[in-house]
Amino acid sequence: MTARGVMITSNHVAATVRGAPEPPAGGGADPGREDRRGVRAERLLDARERVLVDSQTLGWGIIGLGRIATAEIAPAITASASGNLVSVVSRDQGRAEAFARQHGAAVALDDYAKMLADPAVQAVYIATPNAQHPEQVIAAARAGKHVLCDKPLAVTVADARRCVEECRSAGVGLGITFQTRFYDGMAEAAALVRDGGIGRVVTAEAQIGTRGNLPQGWRTDPALAGMGTLNNIGVHALDILRYLIGSEVSEVAAMAGSEPGYEVDTTDLVLLRFANGTLAQMNASQAVPYPRDDIALYGTEGQVLAPNLSRPDRDSVMTFITRDGQRAFPASSRDSYLRLVEAFAGAVTGGRDPSPSGEDGLRSVELTAAIADSVRQGRVISLAAG
Repeated sequence: MTARGVMITSNHVAATVRGAPEPPAGGGADPGREDRRGVRAERLLDARERVLVDSQTLGWGIIGLGRIATAEIAPAITASASGNLVSVVSRDQGRAEAFARQHGAAVALDDYAKMLADPAVQAVYIATPNAQHPEQVIAAARAGKHVLCDKPLAVTVADARRCVEECRSAGVGLGITFQTRFYDGMAEAAALVRDGGIGRVVTAEAQIGTRGNLPQGWRTDPALAGMGTLNNIGVHALDILRYLIGSEVSEVAAMAGSEPGYEVDTTDLVLLRFANGTLAQMNASQAVPYPRDDIALYGTEGQVLAPNLSRPDRDSVMTFITRDGQRAFPASSRDSYLRLVEAFAGAVTGGRDPSPSGEDGLRSVELTAAIADSVRQGRVISLAAG
């Protein structure tokens, strides 16, 4: 043991990648941006030749050992055939050591700079308070590490853009934990919409809640969290709408409420107009004990219905109604983090841009900034195209 870290085990477990499910290409993107993204992907492929891993097994580090890292990401990494958990970092050395023992990590540290200097770490998952993400993402990129960042990518648009640019310049992959894309049926629904299976999507809605579990800890501090419930869970609902509709938001109108004693929002209602003409609504609340965690799209020739499927660890019956008839099938969100981790590993080891990408993270921060402006100003806010 040193003053800054401890080796937990000398063995790094080897594994091989199995095919990871990925959403359809272009999910969440306006069709007019596809050509530009294709050109950018070609440039990234050249740059990433410098940082491709030596094998199909990805060595992971985790910075920030909160609930999601403990309950979801670390178990997903250790269950995955595409990677192994090498190193973990917490400000509390004892906490890092306990986490490493629990999840089989090789090294426990209280300084993420030492993790980034370790050649065995090829990718990092960042799960610290929102305002700390940019500094850590950029440090990881400059160290040549691929980055999977918890949402939101940043609390300001300028910082989110810097993260994307730094990762692009370094030739490393940047992904965001929008795991809703990996719930059962979501990729199929996005393809159905893209192929015109329900006609033109006229309206859509996404509702999401935490069954009355209000924000806690740093998530109640605007300096660390930015927005409250909007950044905590609302961004997932907004991202899945972008992904399923296949277009960017052009206008928003929003209202927010806060429970007594809270400086951050605990309920958000948002109306959205997409560039392709779809109108949508998003309802995110951590204040109500019995929310409806539903996703629905209503088209001119059909519907996509996903009740009780906007949150992890749920079971549902998803329904597609098309001109050819109706199909209902069981759908679960229980393995979404494993699918996310494997898709990220498959992308970066193959020199591809992850999905959800850093660009998706930037679009999300741009959208939440517009929503915050609408709440403060009490008016419709337009988003710049691009």
